[in-house]
Amino acid sequence: MNNYQCYHVLGLEDSATIKEVKAAYRRLALQYHPDKDTSHQDGKKFKVITEAYQTIRAEYKKSIGSNSAHGNYTNKSSNKERDFGSRKYSWGARPSDDSSGEDWSKYTKQTENAYQDFWKYYEKTFWEYYERVRAEARVETEPVIGVERDIPVSVKVDPSRCIACCSCETIVPTVFRVERNVRVNPKSRVINEQGARSEKILDAAQTCPTKAISVTDKESLRRLYPW
Repeated sequence: MNNYQCYHVLGLEDSATIKEVKAAYRRLALQYHPDKDTSHQDGKKFKVITEAYQTIRAEYKKSIGSNSAHGNYTNKSSNKERDFGSRKYSWGARPSDDSSGEDWSKYTKQTENAYQDFWKYYEKTFWEYYERVRAEARVETEPVIGVERDIPVSVKVDPSRCIACCSCETIVPTVFRVERNVRVNPKSRVINEQGARSEKILDAAQTCPTKAISVTDKESLRRLYPW
């Protein structure tokens, strides 16, 4: 898929901000999750949505790396200047902004009504994580992005939290695999911790809606995700 197609899959204009992309992905991922969407039980719709999100996110991260020295990045398609120089708050509100419940609900109202129990848990864990990241000031708590030397990592999947959404396998099938031979409550498992670069593994871990995947630096034993 090209960028235009990716934005179309997420129901967005190509001038959408990265916050709008994340909100759209979370809404659609819940709506078309194979366990909840009876009309697309093969999971193809969910995989297309995940692929679109990952393509846009990869392009965004690439723009950070190529423009970090300049401080600001201008999106030519929208002529909106966005501050991509600060990695700390590039994925959410800045310290002076409010994490508005109203802004969030305008993207998720339909999903909240359809899957109330699941959404309550998911929203609670997401906002706890979101506010914690905003409150932190140390750069070392950021996910490892654009490092020259790959970091050996330990990867684990918590089966009690895994909902087999296939997101991790879609992104790095060389590291994760969902148990397709299990008919009831299948889980994702790690088949090869060295199957991809640590940056790619972190990308996959961050798309897990229940934060079932943990990633640890083997050398320093520092938890890279979740924080």
